[in-house]
Amino acid sequence: MKKLLAVLLTLLIVLAGCAKKEAAQDNAVVFKNEDVRKAISYAIDREALVKTLNDGSVAAEGIIPFKLATNPSTGADFRDDAGKVVTYDPDKAKELYAQACEELGVKQITIDLLYGTNEGDSVIKAAEQIGYYLEEAGYKVNLVSKQKKERLSLMTDGDYAVCLTRWGPDYADPQTYMDLFVSTNTSNNSGRYNSEKYDKLVADAEATTDMDERWALFLEAEKVLVEEDYADIPVFQAGGAMIIRPEISGIEFHSAAVDNYRHIVGKDNVTLVTNTDIIYLDNHVATDGTSFIAQTMFLAGLTELDANGQWKPDLAETVDVSEDGTVYTFKIRDDANWVNKNGEVVAPVTAQDFVDSWDRILDPDLASEYAWWITDVLLADSWEAVDEKTFKVTLVKPNGIFLSCLAFPSAFPINKAFIEEQGDQYATSADTVLACGPYILDSWTPGYSYEMKFNENYFDNAAYVAAGGASKVVFRVLEDTQTALMEYEAGNLDTVILSGEQVDANKDVPGYVDRLQGYLFYLSVNINHYGE
Repeated sequence: MKKLLAVLLTLLIVLAGCAKKEAAQDNAVVFKNEDVRKAISYAIDREALVKTLNDGSVAAEGIIPFKLATNPSTGADFRDDAGKVVTYDPDKAKELYAQACEELGVKQITIDLLYGTNEGDSVIKAAEQIGYYLEEAGYKVNLVSKQKKERLSLMTDGDYAVCLTRWGPDYADPQTYMDLFVSTNTSNNSGRYNSEKYDKLVADAEATTDMDERWALFLEAEKVLVEEDYADIPVFQAGGAMIIRPEISGIEFHSAAVDNYRHIVGKDNVTLVTNTDIIYLDNHVATDGTSFIAQTMFLAGLTELDANGQWKPDLAETVDVSEDGTVYTFKIRDDANWVNKNGEVVAPVTAQDFVDSWDRILDPDLASEYAWWITDVLLADSWEAVDEKTFKVTLVKPNGIFLSCLAFPSAFPINKAFIEEQGDQYATSADTVLACGPYILDSWTPGYSYEMKFNENYFDNAAYVAAGGASKVVFRVLEDTQTALMEYEAGNLDTVILSGEQVDANKDVPGYVDRLQGYLFYLSVNINHYGE
């Protein structure tokens, strides 16, 4: 009996030890393991993936897209100087995966791959293809599909394992990507990547006034992020194949910032397709391209971008720059006004509106994810209203992209009195926003459409009318590209976004265009995520 009890006791101890070991395995922070991340990167056949998408997308070679930024001395594209810092090697991926399993003491590693369902067919196809590649390497993959707003919320909360996400460059400089992954950027660094080496490289690049040194530091920083740490894994750069009705012109595509639909001519009433809806009307809360594009229609900044991506005056009639390049003085147009939904002028646009705007976006209570736009991108040190129509900004140091970046909605003015009047309802509907841009938001039916009507009180609209400008622009939300194509062919849409087989079938159709967008899709790996 004693012998039997001893055997049973030993068995219980062994079982308890196994249970403890299994619990430890379940609670392992899987993605802290570098081999886990390396295997993911090596497993993805980026060239084959973009052939599957067949929409003009190209395989990513690094975290900085093609045709975004050029060497300040030679004019070479960043990608030409950086070279390819990602590698496809399925055998190496399997080897690294097996090694990671051994290091973690597990038989298999599960990846919950998060992606957006209402972000276009290409995203769904890419997620499915990536899942296949990872399973070929040995991972068990669960595809987790969410609407974009929920996907962004999960990323913000760190409640995900791996996410197929994207970033659209807000300005044409490597910094727009490099800043995403510094440890102090809690808004965008969803995976909580933390590297002293990377942080220092980026900080040194942003501190120096030597443009060649800055360029070299960014090149090195990308290699650390992508090729050494595999913290965020580049996949593909988005293409854009579409048909635009031949009689329409004036749509301006930009590789950085947002595309411009403010100057469409050739037809009085225009209906454009979009595969995603507005998320936020508030220019200090929005973080997505669709919302920003909508805001540039009914709001305006001190400057705007022309068809070539160069700045030109908008609400600022004149710009004066100090000799040392650190003090900018803007004279705001006398005919710049705020109007309500009915097109009635409710107040002039003043210098104080810009002061209030920049103060608001930095307010900790608002917790804007674009607060860094003012301090880290514009490099603004102080700002003031000299008088009703004179806005003065002092920079920390000269900033060659300052005037271009003022064309981004985060730097647009606000009408503080109206916001306070609306309270919690501000920017929740067409009735609760004001306009100071070329259009007025006439209606917004979430999930279906949003409509812009001509703002007769916008200073430049007389010339726009004379050129045949559109008096009404409707954005129709259609996620399914086949439905959108049928609507275009029926004459109900003036543009359509193509994907897959639609591209080859419509290349000879009048109005077909394709381009390489600035959007870079990558896998955000939540390094602190507990896996199986």
